[in-house]
Amino acid sequence: MASSPYDGSIRLSTRAPDEGLGAATVAETLTVDAGTPRQPWWGTGAALTDASVAELDGHPDRIARLFAPHAADGARLSWLRLPLTATDLSSSWWGWRGRGDAVHPTGPGRRALAVLRTQILPVAPHLRIVATPWTAPPAWKSPATWEGGRLRDDAVPRYARLLLDQARWLRRHGVPLRAMTLANEPGFAGDYPSMVVGDAAMARLRALVEPGLHRLGVRLWGLDHNWSDADRVAAIGGERLDAVAFHCYEGEPADAAGMGIPWLVSECTGTTDAAVPTLDFDARVLVRDAIAAGSRGLFFWNLALPPGARGAGGGCTTCRGLLTVSGGDALPEPEFYVLAHLARAAPPGARVVAVSGPGDVPAAAFVDDGRLGVIALNDTDRTRWLRFTVTGGATSAVYRIGPRELLTFSGPLR
Repeated sequence: MASSPYDGSIRLSTRAPDEGLGAATVAETLTVDAGTPRQPWWGTGAALTDASVAELDGHPDRIARLFAPHAADGARLSWLRLPLTATDLSSSWWGWRGRGDAVHPTGPGRRALAVLRTQILPVAPHLRIVATPWTAPPAWKSPATWEGGRLRDDAVPRYARLLLDQARWLRRHGVPLRAMTLANEPGFAGDYPSMVVGDAAMARLRALVEPGLHRLGVRLWGLDHNWSDADRVAAIGGERLDAVAFHCYEGEPADAAGMGIPWLVSECTGTTDAAVPTLDFDARVLVRDAIAAGSRGLFFWNLALPPGARGAGGGCTTCRGLLTVSGGDALPEPEFYVLAHLARAAPPGARVVAVSGPGDVPAAAFVDDGRLGVIALNDTDRTRWLRFTVTGGATSAVYRIGPRELLTFSGPLR
């Protein structure tokens, strides 16, 4: 299966082996070592921001394109990242109110949950949710504002109770909550809902929240900030975390390698880059390098956005979603196809295995229930011919891959 940044007719299209004269003689080989399985793959996802809700509500075709597990032209996402407050892609600031059994989402948060429960989950009943707050209530921060500020030390216990109350509400109301983070980008305070949380406060917060989440069957993912912040993990008690969530905006995957704690990429976004440089970065950094360094999943930022989307404050003004919605059309962006190919190469639960081949064909490989899945990019401007071989096992026929094309190969191990 291939996708081309140049030819719109080649989008998740199946491809037969190349039996042309001489194809086998010029073919290069990607070799998979299926005998040394590594980390399990958790899946792919993106965030249901307020701006994305506006583009998905009442549009079952767009929802199916993103989430339907067997859609021929779909991304087949297995995770959804659910904001618990307003984000930089919100037109107004909101949070949750109340306490204990009386806690409840307000305003746009209610709409997002309604779309999730009544429109998305019926299409994708096995979808997994990770919930993330961008900020605590302003009264618990210094200064007391939605935009930026720092979580006060004396507010840590109240904030921990709110997070647990939110988790209980979501589970009680049929949301398949599988994981929660404590704050989005806790090292950054911006001109939109955001909040700095210091290492000592984060460690206290983790200790207060972790037991209650585990009783609910919800995993605690820590940090939710950049690879360059990996040194914070130990300071916040990382050995007690179920996983660490990283963003792609600073640092590199190698910063997260060797932690001994499961980790994944929980946010990255396309901006104004064209398809070719986007596929180059995504295939090399987010797929090949991140997975080799131990990543177990890849989430992008917004599910769907109109061109030039922006929130009421600052934040990203050039971010694009997996779908760009304009004039009634929903155009899949390069990030959509990266996740779509990953979903076909690696269903949740597949195991990462080593793959080697030409350096200008960045690739990742997976095994699942006796089958091999490989995602690869021809990162050159020339046509290539590839075969796939398993150490001690089967060798595939030869396949043509055009300039800059993204390819997924799947087949039996033997």
